[in-house]
Amino acid sequence: MRVLVGMPDKDSLGGPIYCEPPFVAALRAGGVEVDEETYVYGGSADQTPLLKRIKRVLDAAKRLRRRTRDNKYDIIHLNTSIDEKCVVRDLVTFAFLPANVPVYLKMHGSIARFLATKSLVWRWAMRRLFARAAGIGVLSSEERENFIRAGCPPEKLSLAKLVVEGDIYSADPGFRTRHSVSPDTPVLLYSGRFVEAKGLLDVIAACGELKKARREFALFCLGDGPVRAKAESLAAELGIADSVRFFGYIPESDTAAFHANSTVFVFPTYHDEGLPIVILKSIAAGLPIITTRIRGAADYMADPENCLWTEPHKPSALAERITKLLDNPDLRQKMSTNNRHLATQFSAKSVANEYVELYVSLMS
Repeated sequence: MRVLVGMPDKDSLGGPIYCEPPFVAALRAGGVEVDEETYVYGGSADQTPLLKRIKRVLDAAKRLRRRTRDNKYDIIHLNTSIDEKCVVRDLVTFAFLPANVPVYLKMHGSIARFLATKSLVWRWAMRRLFARAAGIGVLSSEERENFIRAGCPPEKLSLAKLVVEGDIYSADPGFRTRHSVSPDTPVLLYSGRFVEAKGLLDVIAACGELKKARREFALFCLGDGPVRAKAESLAAELGIADSVRFFGYIPESDTAAFHANSTVFVFPTYHDEGLPIVILKSIAAGLPIITTRIRGAADYMADPENCLWTEPHKPSALAERITKLLDNPDLRQKMSTNNRHLATQFSAKSVANEYVELYVSLMS
């Protein structure tokens, strides 16, 4: 079997650059011949001007076409999403690709309101995309239903798993010393883009409730974004600035130490996303989790086996769940054990084996 995989640019941000390289390595280890070609997907640190973005899309499509002219592939595997930009980019790419090679679209997320659009133009564009793709992988059962309502044939849809490896998460005795945190102080971890819908302000407000209850804690916030200034201001207003650390953007390769050595991962997101990679990292690290019952998280996790569910915009309820976990070491240990076991479903080898079966079905 020979597969051409569209890989994210090495400087891109987000889940694909983290989970796709080990996935491709596992495919190769299993005997699949894989060629890689850059296929622009995933945010970057800088905004790309429109004309430059158009040129990048066209250049990528032309490179893929040259590849398919010079080589025979059984499957073309492209990493993508569903929003206005991605639909246009993918339709342009399909115009350059031969019709006789099955193309699998692996969705790393989707915008539910876009899938439900009333625009006849966008509905037509999505249906053209669905018709051209041989298979489409989505991250959750909720997304699957959204795609079906948008006109995607159910038989083309499958659940796509992301790869996260558990062997990079290990306890580091020097972690707390380096970050000036005492051995008895719980470390709460938040990681993600600093946008309001990902719940950072809820986390800081909840920590304000912990402060009122005279609870000791350190909140580590990894990431950056438009609400950072508001988050820092809120921490100061609540009198918890000394207990909150803002680390800014951390390269994906450097976040493992935070997931492996924190006490609880707190992520009350209500962002329109599939299965946040930060949740998978916490699962792989055996980290107890507090999050919302969102899409892929609801498919794979259960309360209290893997996490405690919370709701957005309710800092007091979030503080109550944090307190419950901090006061119950047996529950934290149970979650840790269960999450490490759950993570085996997302190992590179396991996911690659599932994809080989999927590719064979698409080829037939």
